[in-house]
Amino acid sequence: AGEEILNKTYYGSIDVGLYQDDKHENNFVEEVKTKLISNISGSKEDFPGGLISVNTKGELYKENNNEEIREYRYSGPNVNNYVTFNDEIWRIIGVFKDENNIEHVKIVRNNLLSNTIFPQNYIIDGVEYNIKYVSSNYNDSYANYNDKVIDPDNNDWSTAGLQYWLNTMHDESVGEVNKGYLYYLKDDSKNLIEKMKYYLGTIRVNSSSYIYDTPKVVYNTEREVNGCAYNKGPAENNSSNILEANSSCRVWANNSAFWLGEIALLYPSDYGYSTNITYWDTSLAYNSFNLVAKDTSWLQKTTNHISNEWLISPSARGDHFVTGWGGLGDGFCPEVDHTSGFAPRGVRPTLYLKTNVKVISGDGTENNPYELSI
Repeated sequence: AGEEILNKTYYGSIDVGLYQDDKHENNFVEEVKTKLISNISGSKEDFPGGLISVNTKGELYKENNNEEIREYRYSGPNVNNYVTFNDEIWRIIGVFKDENNIEHVKIVRNNLLSNTIFPQNYIIDGVEYNIKYVSSNYNDSYANYNDKVIDPDNNDWSTAGLQYWLNTMHDESVGEVNKGYLYYLKDDSKNLIEKMKYYLGTIRVNSSSYIYDTPKVVYNTEREVNGCAYNKGPAENNSSNILEANSSCRVWANNSAFWLGEIALLYPSDYGYSTNITYWDTSLAYNSFNLVAKDTSWLQKTTNHISNEWLISPSARGDHFVTGWGGLGDGFCPEVDHTSGFAPRGVRPTLYLKTNVKVISGDGTENNPYELSI
């Protein structure tokens, strides 16, 4: 300071600007995408896990190739994708586009549902479905079975008893027997769920009834329904409509090509893509996927994965067979009514979230999962 201001007194003020820190109130889609691992260095076999982007070929996205991103997925054995939903721990599968290219976060319950909440008999629209198989040793779940209608055990998810139970609240007129899974969800959680399209393309199997295609092929097979007239399978089933690799309508006769709804199950490809990227070209079958890839899958490592689990996709094995995931880490095809030796016991609800869901706290780690709100 120069001599001209010495021995003088100055008065001033400090202006304090107040603002709200929106760090933890980000849009959930954008918050998840901030976790993207843009460059995977070193050996892919040593990839510990994280959020990666997938290109339209179903392969790891490489920016320098001018590729288009199809979706974002959590892959690998160790990922921080924890979120609180319905006061429970769920996991983030990834970020996916709907038909209008709007992105949604897809989540899945960390634990299999307790079979204590399954009703043995469940009534919807006057039809009684069996949801729980009760024997001296097991209390398992059916995908679809009732003994009151023609074709009581087909593999169409849109008319399956399990689908009805997952997506129904509670019909007071029939009492306790009609409590659906939505009845058990808290209101603030129900308000987060987006109704989405789930594709019902038929999955190919080998002679031992295991899913033999790779995750990349299975993903496309699940969605090969664009050629279905009136969004249905052919009026009379022809196996070539299901088994041909270039079929544009891989749907059983009169089955729905897709389903619009809120609560669903995992696709077979969701398990395939949850592994280390090295194994995206590995068959999902027993004695293949389970031998090399299962220990690199965060989904396989989720808590309570101790038994076989139902999946949403129908199977090419027959019109009363669907897909399932084995506790050993492989894709297989059980009958929907438990008459096969591969009877699944587990149900793991899956859903998409609305686009206006925001993060209000948490960082996605196991000890500090994301907390969400509209």
